[in-house]
Formats: sequence, structure tokens, C-alpha cells
Amino acid sequence: MQNPQPKRNEIRRLVDSGTRLFQVCNLEDPRRNAEILLAHILKKPVHYIYSFPYETIPSTMVKTYVRMLEKRACHTPIQYITGEVDFFGRGFHVKKGVFIPRPETEIMVEKTLKLYRKYLEPSHVKILDIGTGCGNIAITLAKEIRKCSVIGTDISLKSLKISSHNAVLHKVKSKIRFEKANLFPRSKGRFHIIVSNPPYIPRRDISSLDEEVQKEPLRALDGGVDGTAVIKRIIRRADTFLHNGGFLLMEIGYGQAGFLRNFVSKVQLLSIDKDLAGIERVGIFRKP
Repeated sequence: MQNPQPKRNEIRRLVDSGTRLFQVCNLEDPRRNAEILLAHILKKPVHYIYSFPYETIPSTMVKTYVRMLEKRACHTPIQYITGEVDFFGRGFHVKKGVFIPRPETEIMVEKTLKLYRKYLEPSHVKILDIGTGCGNIAITLAKEIRKCSVIGTDISLKSLKISSHNAVLHKVKSKIRFEKANLFPRSKGRFHIIVSNPPYIPRRDISSLDEEVQKEPLRALDGGVDGTAVIKRIIRRADTFLHNGGFLLMEIGYGQAGFLRNFVSKVQLLSIDKDLAGIERVGIFRKP
């Protein structure tokens, strides 16, 4: 007996059609992309798709799915399409014009928490997150460190609006203040910990980035001629914003570790830690 002809609105057929489209567009992992988009529309986990493959969905949902497929086929980041990104086990809202958090940045958060527990716990600590974006680092630290207050700075009003929304979503709004600033806050004050994932891509490399990365805000990517322009500004001023014994942690790009080791400043480089790919990714400094 032959299988019945699949219906147009059937889940399995929709995933298959999305997969074929993405294969033609040379998207990496085409089926996974189609699964994520359809699961997002259904408001279900991805495994639901394979638990109920013959379920049909309303035509309005199909139209939404098709629009999302078209956007993704044009290499729009999937996080901008769904409006969501996972970071450190939590969901954060993002939108076009706001930098999308990367998994490797979780390493900097893990290092920050280890330093807090080793040197600062159980004291109340003040934390500065420079270039907060959607607020993922600031909010994660506010959730993980019970006794803390956080300032997150960003030059983008759109990012500050999104980060404030995410702080409310994760119920830490009372612990965080977001401020429009070019790196450091205007108010005078010192912090126990400063963290930053600054722009660190050399300007000459921007045009060769993946097409979807180029759809993210340029000022969140462009680190100047050699990628270290913003990194230098942060290191040079960090000591005036740190308590004695305070820490500065920064994410850096491929090949920038040597620069950090040779850069003279008033904060002492303790270590440069690698990410899971073996790339030296997080510079850790301490103010004497």
C-alpha cells in the first residue's frame, strides 16, 4: 500500500521544502535551519517536528514560515528572524542593528565567575559591561552573582532598549543600569570587575566576513586598522575605573594575544585563556 500524498501544510513537507531551498542557497546545515524556523512558529521544541510529522498547521502559519524562509535564504541571521538567541542557558531577545552574542563569549563569563568566587565572594561587587549589546553578559552576571550591581554601556540606543527589555525579562532590572556611553560611563566610580566583548575585527577583513555577519552592526565588528583600536582604549583607561585588585576581562580576536602581551599599561596581564577551538580568546588583567 502506498503512503498517502503528503498535504501541503504537513509539518514534514514544510521542513523538507525549507531544507531544499536552503541547500540551493548553500546555507550551512540547511535542515537544521528549517527545523528551527518552523519550531519557532509552532512555539514548540525542535523534537516536536519529528514527534508529530503528519500534523498540519494553519495556512497563516505557513505564510509566516515562507516569509522566514525567504529572509534566511538571503542570509539574514536566523537570530534576527526569530528575534531570539541562546546564551549561557538563557534566551535573549535580539533584533536587526544589535550585535548577536556568540557561544565563545560564554568562556569570558565563566572566567569572570571563577574570579569572583576565588577573590571577591561573598562581598557585594560592582561590575561594568562595556558594549553591552543585548545585555547578555551583564544580565548573566547579575543572575549568577547574587550580591552585585551592574552598569552596561553602549553607544547604540537600539541596543540599550533591547538590553533593558531583556533585564526585565530575566527579572534583574533592579540590579542593572544601562547607559548610553562611548565605552566608559560618564559618572565617576570604580568597579571590582570590568568585562567587555569589544569590536576586534581588523577593518580590512570586514568585507571578507560571511554575508550574514556583515548584516550585523558595523561598529560592533570594526576594531580599526589592526583590530585593536577599541581594545587599546579600554586597557588605557581601565585602571581609573577599577578598584585596587579589580579585574578586567576582554574577549580578543585571532592573533591578538601577542599584542596584549606586549602592550604597556597600568593593569597587569594575568593570563590569556583559550576557547574550545584552541584560540587565545580572553585576556584577564588585574589592577595592582
